[in-house]
Order: sequence, then structure tokens, then C-alpha cells
Amino acid sequence: MTERASHDESTVPKTKPVIRRILTVSVKTEIDVLAARQRSRQITALCGFTNHDQVRISTVVSELARNIYNYADSGRIDFSISQELATQSLMIRIEDQGPGIANLHQILAGEYQSESGMGLGILGARRMMDECDITTVPNEGTTIVLKKLFPPGAPFLTPAMIGDIGAQIGTLQLNVALSEIQQQNKDLLEGFEALKAHQDELLQLTQELKTTNGKMVELNAELAVKAEALQRADVRKDEFLAILAHELRNPLAAVAITADVLENVPVPEARVIELGKIIARQVGHMSRLVEDLLDVSRVTRGLVAIRNDPVDMRAVVLASLEQSSPLVKSKAHSLLPSLPDDACHVSGDMTRLVQVVSNLLTNAARYTPDGGRIAIDLATDQDCIVVQVSDNGVGIDPDLMPRLFDLYVQAEVSTDARTGGLGLGLTLVKSIVELHRGTITVFSDGKGKGSRFRVQLPRHHPDNGILGSFDICQMPTSHGEKL
Repeated sequence: MTERASHDESTVPKTKPVIRRILTVSVKTEIDVLAARQRSRQITALCGFTNHDQVRISTVVSELARNIYNYADSGRIDFSISQELATQSLMIRIEDQGPGIANLHQILAGEYQSESGMGLGILGARRMMDECDITTVPNEGTTIVLKKLFPPGAPFLTPAMIGDIGAQIGTLQLNVALSEIQQQNKDLLEGFEALKAHQDELLQLTQELKTTNGKMVELNAELAVKAEALQRADVRKDEFLAILAHELRNPLAAVAITADVLENVPVPEARVIELGKIIARQVGHMSRLVEDLLDVSRVTRGLVAIRNDPVDMRAVVLASLEQSSPLVKSKAHSLLPSLPDDACHVSGDMTRLVQVVSNLLTNAARYTPDGGRIAIDLATDQDCIVVQVSDNGVGIDPDLMPRLFDLYVQAEVSTDARTGGLGLGLTLVKSIVELHRGTITVFSDGKGKGSRFRVQLPRHHPDNGILGSFDICQMPTSHGEKL
């Protein structure tokens, strides 16, 4: 039975090829195997194949020649040029008079391999060559025809040139053992260099992957932090909205009840005036709540016009003391102001600066138990004016300190001791201070140990004009997340 298998990867239209032989190598001994490899390398070099292809083709020839030596009495290898139209290929025909290949289809399918390695040369030939045609007859032998297309840029070989190649091969020295060892050493060195270059590329790629992975880890950690912050902000927003609803519901209920009395119950004129005052107070309370909300929105979006005037901070402190005085007196606090004799001028808006200081004083009064102690100190510090408001009140939890000035965070403070209001004051304070090119910091040793707020503003220098002059100020982009 004759078995036949072919492998053809070429896309060239099939016509009857013209075959021109270059050289024939007989294979009977192991030296002939080395000679076949050496001649294969010489022929492929003269035909214009790249060094890489030379190694691949000579390896295929060497393996198939070794199969002849191992499994057949003798054989031969013919090297020829095959031409189909304008396309030329190196054709290598390997013939032996051996027992044939009993498991050819299993070998080609990768399903069979003998202990001696039979089949590896055939599989390598199919993989490395463009065409591989195998015919085997039991007890008569095997014929393998291989083709490899000339690479781009290789010369087109005329019959005369093919004859010259055969002549050149005949004149080349065939010191098989030494020459083959040298060539194999050269091939090994070239292969080693290629592997080293590939290893360097892999190492570089590994380093890049490590760097990218590190960045991904950092990004994931950053995203996790931001996601957690968003979740906290969402919880604080819900708490804030609940407080807002509570703050609006009480005055609305009072107004609704008063309006119902006026509409349905005969009321003396004096009582009407009293009920009108109740409505006015509740409306005023709701107006302040709405104004706080609008203030936060305007200031944090940079929509507030800040005046550009020299302002004496002593006047700011005195006006703030006057505004906060009713609450301070109602809770029987002792208020200790400390003001310098000399003017402390800053560049800014008197009304907004009073809003800052009075807010700090009001917070101190609200969150200090009755009969507490509040101090406000005004001083100069090099090129800055410093205002400090301290108290011996409820203090601040250390976990809350980093987020104390964020929007909605005040709801957490307000729930500890409800004293009215939405708790938006510190958000406004920080925004206004930053609009004046200043900073605000807070200090507290923890719950029940009081707190201290320190506002630092750049001084106004008459000789140099107004520090940090501005007309319409925008919030720094680093605080955009407050909205």
C-alpha cells in the first residue's frame, strides 16, 4: 500500500514547473548527514536566503538525512531550482530505499512518535517549508519533496546562474566534520544572541507590565478611596436633607397654625399683632435658612463679588462680637476678646469678613455648655493678620477633623446637640477665607476638650497696593468637589 501526504502553503497558480538540478548528495554514513547539512547551508546562501532561513532549511535537511541513515540502507538528496512562471523555489528531494513509514498519517497528525524520535523531522519539515509532499511505500522506501519560495529581494536565477551555483558548490571545500562543527557553533551563537535579544525584550516587557500593574494598583486604590468618599458624601447629604426638612417643617407648622387661627377664630386686634409677629419670626427663620443655602451655592461656585477695600480687622471683630452677643449672653458664657492697639488692615470685604468671624463665635457659643469660656484673639504675624477663636466646649472627634469643612459634614456635628440652623457655617467660612487668599485651620484634643479655629489673612500694605487684588474671585479648583 502506498501512502501519500502533501502540504502546500504557496498561493502561486499551479503550472508544470521547470526543474534545474544543482547538486546531489548521497547519504550512507553519518558523515554524509553532516555533508548534507553543510551543502544545504552553502546552497541556500548562494540562492539569497536570509541567515534565518538558511538555518531552518539546513536543519530540516539534516533531520531528514539522519532519518535515512537511521532507518534506511541508503538514500540521496537532490537540490534543484523549481520555476513556475516568474516564481522560483528551492526544491529539495529526499529519497531512500528503506522500509517506508508505517504510521505516516498519525505522525503528520501529531498522534504518534517513536521512542527514537521518528517523526520530528517530518513535522519540522511541514512547519518550516512552504511545500512538503511525502510518498511512502512499505519495503520500497520514502520520497519527500520540499519547496521553499525565494525570499523577497533574492535574485532571479537564470539557467546560467544556476549552473554557476553548481560549479561554485563543487569548488567549495568540504571539510565536513570540522566545518560542520564550526558552522553549528556559529548557528548556536547566533541563536543564543537571538534568544538573548528576545530575553531582553521580555525583561523590558515584564518591567513595563510591572510598572503598569503598579499604576493600576494605585489607580484602583485611588478609585476605592473616591468611591468610599462618595458613599460617605451621599450619606451626609441624606442626613443634611433630613435636617433641612426638620428645620423647615417647624416654622412652616407654626405659620400654618397661626394662619388658621387668624382665618377661623375671632381674634382681638392686640392678639392679631402678636400672631403677625410670630409669622414674621418664622418667615425670617426660613429666609435665613434659604439664604444660607444660597450663600453656600454662590460662594463655592465663585459667583460672589468680593469688595477690594482695606479693612481693619479690629472693626471686624467688634462687629462680630455685637452680632453674636445675644446667643453668648443667653448661654451665660464668658467672652474674652484680645485686640491690639494698632490697626490690623487686610484687603477684602468687610461684610464677608464679619460673616466669617461671627460664624466662628456663634459656633463656639452653640457647642459650648452653658457657662463656658470663649476667647477671641487678634494679632499680627509677619505679613499676616491672625484671628483665633477658642472655647472649652464639646470639642471635635479626630476622625471628623479632615472633613470638618466639607459640605454636609456639619450635619454629623449638629445631630449631637441640635441648636438650630443647617450647620453650613464652616463650609461658608472656609470658602470666604480662601476667597481672601487666606487659610483656616482647626485644633482640638478630642471630644469634651474644646476647640480652636485659626484664620490667617495676608496684610494690606499701603506702599505696595492691595495684596492679591481681585474683583470677582473664583474658588480654587482643588475644592470643586464640595459642590
